[in-house]
Amino acid sequence: MTHQLKQRELVINLSTGEYDIKPITDPRIIGPVDYGWVRYNQAIFDQNRNDPLIMTWGGGPLAGSRIPGTRRLVFTSFSPLWEGFYISSFGGGSYIMHRVGVDFISIVGAAPEDSILLLNHNDGQISARIEPIKPDVIWAGYASPDGEMLSGFYALQQALYDRYRGEYDQDWMRIFTVGPASRITNQGIIGSNHIREGKLTQIDDWAGRGGLGSQMLQQQRLVACIFGGDWEDPDLKDSKEIDQYFQTYYGNSMIKVDLGATEKYRFAPGFQTGGTFGVNMHTIEDKLMSFNYTSIYQSSEARLDQAQQFITNHYLKQFNDEIIKTKNFLHCGEPCAVVCKKFDRVYKKDYEPYQALGPLCGIFDQRAAEELNHFADAMGFDAIQIGGTVSWIMEMLREGVIKAEDYGLPPVDQMNFNFSSNPAEFNLEIDSKRNAVYAESIIRMILFSPAGTVFQNGIRAAALSLQQSNTSGLINPSPLSLAVYNPHGEKGGLTPNQYWVPGMFAPMPMMGKYYVYYGLDFVPPKQLGKQCVYRMIYELFNDNSGVCRFHRKWVETIIDEIISAHYDFPVNYIAHQFRLARQIYEHEKASIRFWENERTIDLIYHHLDGWRKRGLQDEQLIFWIDQFEHDKWQAARNYWGEILSGIEEAFNEGAGAVPSVSPPFKGAQSETATKQN
Repeated sequence: MTHQLKQRELVINLSTGEYDIKPITDPRIIGPVDYGWVRYNQAIFDQNRNDPLIMTWGGGPLAGSRIPGTRRLVFTSFSPLWEGFYISSFGGGSYIMHRVGVDFISIVGAAPEDSILLLNHNDGQISARIEPIKPDVIWAGYASPDGEMLSGFYALQQALYDRYRGEYDQDWMRIFTVGPASRITNQGIIGSNHIREGKLTQIDDWAGRGGLGSQMLQQQRLVACIFGGDWEDPDLKDSKEIDQYFQTYYGNSMIKVDLGATEKYRFAPGFQTGGTFGVNMHTIEDKLMSFNYTSIYQSSEARLDQAQQFITNHYLKQFNDEIIKTKNFLHCGEPCAVVCKKFDRVYKKDYEPYQALGPLCGIFDQRAAEELNHFADAMGFDAIQIGGTVSWIMEMLREGVIKAEDYGLPPVDQMNFNFSSNPAEFNLEIDSKRNAVYAESIIRMILFSPAGTVFQNGIRAAALSLQQSNTSGLINPSPLSLAVYNPHGEKGGLTPNQYWVPGMFAPMPMMGKYYVYYGLDFVPPKQLGKQCVYRMIYELFNDNSGVCRFHRKWVETIIDEIISAHYDFPVNYIAHQFRLARQIYEHEKASIRFWENERTIDLIYHHLDGWRKRGLQDEQLIFWIDQFEHDKWQAARNYWGEILSGIEEAFNEGAGAVPSVSPPFKGAQSETATKQN
């Protein structure tokens, strides 16, 4: 039996509080990215501004099903940090949002004052109301029901839960909100904790990249959204129908296929660890990036030694002993057997936050890293973004590029932090603690000191500003040379995801996500550009379906078949996502910028040189290494240009040139965890 794809949107005018519920009739819209992209461009036209006052969020066509991983809540908006259209999401949100009885939500304009939005569905009626709030008072401190004093994001979320929980059925409500970073910087994130048995659990999840929390608060004056309801979708509840799709392609049930596809995120027997932190730290080897990326200048042997002594024997061992062996696993808030969330007490631990606010800042001890990460989360910062910024500031302080006293920071000596990667000079517990304490003082300076203003608009804006003050050129190294980021627009820029591969620096229209090819192998730059386009298209299979990318091995193969067959909605999913990706690229390509930093160029060169030292015999590899060694800036421009040429060529070739997913995932067969996320 087939069904019609019936979707509805809820549009809220924040300035008046008026709202409207309308059916989706636009054939361009299947999923939440489609919806956000169409409404974003309409808002640019209506408001006559390139940074329109609109934010959207919603789930995919399968959010009401029992298929695990299909209930991610996907946000789209203008990103003040990236200076362009951006997509971000958090896990499990659509499991509750779906009960409001709509698929997509738009907030348009700005509220007259800081406000919260309450959405509900009761007895067949959808309601939306806006109430004013003063979040700064609550951020300063709020006591939880068990007497714990909370701050920042956690304080506000708990206060809102305590105040409004009576309006919703227990466990059928959720809240997303922001922290002080969204008030003061352009790097604020949107966060939400899973609610279980009438309590906010320790499992927080984040729409973390792009600074959408800052956009939501500063531009639209929305502080939080509380949502829930009693609507239930009768569609896609038939287990036999769902299992049939998986049986047809994989010869096994949905659950067994999904468990096989997500082994890394649950538990990888071959590595005796699990989750993004466990597997990536287990396999990091000589690709370790530490001490603001200065590890790239060490020999492969030195990095391997550091990874063994600092990571395997201590940082990872603590994680395995405290989380993996005790099986402290939970899910994000939707029923899902992957239970990818690894936690110890109130600390949920993932690879990239505990890498950026870990080894990148010279921190290799769980006690030190968890306190720093939890503080950054409470302040509502993107951990990857602030980790890249803090580690850069720490290196500038160590090198004398800037002076601690000019920023109200403690004097730089061994009693405050130790930025030495020499195992003989580094005490894993003591020095990690010192570095974490100093890193926290830097975050506090950025948020609460007038001296921190220069850092409040992101690492790129700060680097350019500090570089301009170095007009004499006497400071060497310069502030700009030590910074690592992907530039976009006039002053937009994001610190890269924490994988040492050229794809993470590709001139793509939306960086900071996984819309790039980030395999560890050597790929010539033009081919790399093409692979990035292909990857963006398949990543949109996930985001535009509202599906967690941890399930991508089966999603990228059959998600289109499930949607098309169930809803009698024939669509060429590759062609659909290709058109969407190309439209985003065409809109953003005027803002794409060449690398501005020597450290970034060195990351590319040393990645290539690493393959030569491993013995790879490849003519293109040797050609590019020779070019970098002759004139690295010119070589970098040529290399970057070749990537861009490949991107352009892939978009010009059309959807017919996009390869099928390869190699095909074999379903329930156990898969050895890969060395990439």
